[in-house]
Amino acid sequence: MKRATSRRRFLQRAAGGASGLLILSSARSALAYRANDRLRLAVVGMAGYGAYVGFASGLHLLDNVEYTVSCDVDQRKVRRVYDFWAARAAEWSRSDKPEERAAAARVYGPLAEKPPPLHADFRRLLDDAADQFDAVMVATPDHTHAIIAAAALRAGKPVMAEKPLAISAYEARTLFHLAQPCQLPTQVNTGGAAAPGFRRGVELLREGVLGDVRQVHVFFARGGRNFQQTPQGAQPVPQELDWNLWLAQVKWREYHPDWINRIAWRDTSLGELGNFGPHSANMAFLGLRVNELWQARAGAGRIRVVAECSEVNQISYPRWERIHWEVPARGPLPPVTFTWHHGYPPDYALGTRSMLETLLRDHGATDGELKKMLPQNGAGCVILGSRGLLATPSHNTEVNLMPRPKFENVEQTRPVTLPTSPGHYREWIQACRGGPQPISHFGYAATLAELLTVGSLATRFPGETIEFDPASGQITNHPRAAALLRYEYRQGWTI
Repeated sequence: MKRATSRRRFLQRAAGGASGLLILSSARSALAYRANDRLRLAVVGMAGYGAYVGFASGLHLLDNVEYTVSCDVDQRKVRRVYDFWAARAAEWSRSDKPEERAAAARVYGPLAEKPPPLHADFRRLLDDAADQFDAVMVATPDHTHAIIAAAALRAGKPVMAEKPLAISAYEARTLFHLAQPCQLPTQVNTGGAAAPGFRRGVELLREGVLGDVRQVHVFFARGGRNFQQTPQGAQPVPQELDWNLWLAQVKWREYHPDWINRIAWRDTSLGELGNFGPHSANMAFLGLRVNELWQARAGAGRIRVVAECSEVNQISYPRWERIHWEVPARGPLPPVTFTWHHGYPPDYALGTRSMLETLLRDHGATDGELKKMLPQNGAGCVILGSRGLLATPSHNTEVNLMPRPKFENVEQTRPVTLPTSPGHYREWIQACRGGPQPISHFGYAATLAELLTVGSLATRFPGETIEFDPASGQITNHPRAAALLRYEYRQGWTI
């Protein structure tokens, strides 16, 4: 017990700093973390995509990390993680590669033979098993990211959470205010932020290489689900699923499998804006210092938000949408408009593809470059300045400055002043051991999350201007929209 308590106290004090900074101070905690101590992890939503595909399959690549406890409400999905560990242990134990045989013996074999203790309710996990783990990964359905992350922070645990970080502005703001005073290592899982190209793009924007940037276009072609009615009738709840815990804080409804659609319903998601917005808008939002508006004096700079949609849908998401955020000046940086274009492939929203093609051709893009920069079923971002433009793919991992001859002598592939990331997961792991906060820490990521939630809210009122004050978190001109900044939690649930 004494060892667990000292570990927890250390982690509560590690890696502090103000959220307005790009990279937080690298000063170490006064309590040195012993290098031979394992960092023990709890994974909540262990069968979620981020935990299963991105994390559980790469455990052997993390230094001195132990997967000690898990949590999931749906044991049907848990089984696939167990099966994966068993299959990898069997395959790699016979591998010709020494490193794979070692990983099978050290990581996947033990996990397959004795899986970590499994909990269903994250609240019980934090109450009853807190001494069994040091840090928490959250990879549950979208609507529970914020409440679990908040509970973990209040329990003194560092947190990595999947995007979207929140599905309401109130949740994002709560995490923003929680993350700063507790100073625990946090990270939202936008893996592109670890790429050298992402960090170089942020540097280039901050260096003013593009001149005055007044337009940012973020685009994605998948289309809203646009369901016209909620799932009808009740079906028997599968024995392996705890439906009450799956719903968590959202309004009760009888079980129907169609409710489990992570980007379809306004009750439990931000649609595709929450799915790809955190990735594709990240470089421009950080590089253009939009997050600093959250640190300004209340009323100093309001963001005007207007949406266009194929139709109004209050329960699901329209087939196509175009959302404009008119962002005020930030110090010497001029006002800039961010626009989210989303629709069915091959278009991104009505007329968006032809507009982007013209913009890129005017800056010298070839047919081959257009095909790469504007994928038919993909995402990306174009940042337009007075001296040229920067095009970057869905996760902002690359920089393409155009016209190319104008920028041929500009470094575009690796950061010059920002640190090179050791990898997205390792960056957070190292922060848990006393290193600097990750670049995507909650003090920053919650500001982008809040911007996206207000944009999603605007699609309920297409054509109507919504004025949002990022310093106070209030909508100042539209009472009906302001009432949707938060939603009512079920009894027994809180953030």
